[in-house]
Amino acid sequence: MKKQALTNIAQMWRKKQIIKTEVQEALGEYNLSETAEDIYVYAATTKVCIAHIRQNNYFASKSFSTIKRAVLELKACGLIKHQEDTVDRRVFWLIPTQEN
Repeated sequence: MKKQALTNIAQMWRKKQIIKTEVQEALGEYNLSETAEDIYVYAATTKVCIAHIRQNNYFASKSFSTIKRAVLELKACGLIKHQEDTVDRRVFWLIPTQEN
């Protein structure tokens, strides 16, 4: 591997660690699973439903049931709510709550 590639990887790793620490500080009181934390951050950055989470490459290694459990965990903590789609009533969008 080229030296520049290793340097870039090291920089990305440091950034990932900083972001992970910030997320854990913000959500630490809830004692969430790592998958739930990742889904919360993803839902906070874009309009998302469970199907979108499942299709995202980042969550490719997670089973559907693990994703569903994480979403239920977030709902139980009051960190997200769901909103029914106006066109397709089978789709429920995951919306982070504003209080948190």
